[in-house]
Amino acid sequence: MRYWLFMAAAILTEVAGTLAMKYGAHHDTRTAGLAVMYAMLVLSYTTLALAVKRIPLAVAYGAWESLGLVLITLCSAWLFAESLNLTKVVAIAVIIAGIVLLEHGTEEAPRRPSEGGHHAA
Repeated sequence: MRYWLFMAAAILTEVAGTLAMKYGAHHDTRTAGLAVMYAMLVLSYTTLALAVKRIPLAVAYGAWESLGLVLITLCSAWLFAESLNLTKVVAIAVIIAGIVLLEHGTEEAPRRPSEGGHHAA
């Protein structure tokens, strides 16, 4: 469960970093926006690296990129009045379907004894 929390943190910090970059450019606070972006991307990659200890790489990277893209698209429409037309909505639905299919077609990485499994005596 904690690896999925790392995954969620990786996605949310990636989204925050990307939105900070756009916000900084949009409001003439480019330096602050870039500073927040860099900090969030470092946190994003760090938590993604923790997540892939138990989540298969294809699932983790696919979710990180895809869900990040979906959230960035939705937040951009809300925060920056960017268009959210039918084509984008259909694309979001296809992305989410792809993530679900990828996750269902991938086995979880086996646990190592140091990760809470039972030790043989």
